[in-house]
Amino acid sequence: MGLLDKVETKDEVVKKAKPVAKAAKAVKAAKAVPKKATPAAKKSKKESKPKVKKARPEGLSSEFEIASSLNRVISWWVNFTVNFSILIGALVMSVTTGGASGGFATTLLFAGAGLVFIFNGIVLPIWTGRNLGQYTSSTQYIRGDGSKPLFLHGLFVNNIGVSSLIGFIMVFTQAGKLGQGSTPIVMTSIGAILMILWIVNWQFSRNSDLRQGLFDLMFGAYLVRYVSEEGETSGFRARLESMSQFGEKYAQRVEDKKKAKIVTTEEKQDEENTESESED
Repeated sequence: MGLLDKVETKDEVVKKAKPVAKAAKAVKAAKAVPKKATPAAKKSKKESKPKVKKARPEGLSSEFEIASSLNRVISWWVNFTVNFSILIGALVMSVTTGGASGGFATTLLFAGAGLVFIFNGIVLPIWTGRNLGQYTSSTQYIRGDGSKPLFLHGLFVNNIGVSSLIGFIMVFTQAGKLGQGSTPIVMTSIGAILMILWIVNWQFSRNSDLRQGLFDLMFGAYLVRYVSEEGETSGFRARLESMSQFGEKYAQRVEDKKKAKIVTTEEKQDEENTESESED
């Protein structure tokens, strides 16, 4: 009887072990089957980060608005076109004719380019505190209390680009003559200083939240949107103020294109989300 009891117990152990093994295999098979991706796991559209407003400078009244990048671009291009278009034409004519013909016309163009540059870069900033680019873009430089900065600020800011160009020409023409006297050394040094000033001013403006360059920081000036008051100007200055219509119309077209592009992008994203939900 003892042997029969042992055999029976072994059979019972084997019978009990079979269901346990089957259950373990079923668990492994369930783990091996990949789960279907849920809609929440799908890639959602990127949420646009909210724009953080730039900190206003201390002491600047809330009635003034810091000029936007578009205003600065408009001002730069207008000034570049006014200051250098005639000069470039004179240089092209001088190169193509070779100086053999058209000498008087070329001289007149160079003289006209010089007069235009003096008017826009020196006379107008001293007289009105603004140049043609700032009139077109409806911008002006002011101090924290709303007053105009010293006229030297306008001279430095408006002419730093031309000064760096002159400095480059001086270095390019005089660097090869070093060792032939003191004049090439002085001219090369002055040219290098003018170029370095432009680079330093550009670095200050690039790394400043309010786009203040070296001379803006020195004179405590900010480039802001200009809003004219009724009856404030008349005559020639009123005609200069009317130039702002061109800049404002261009800026409005750019803003309308940006808004239309944003609306189109949002509509496409909504359609994609609708299609993905319908597929699920």
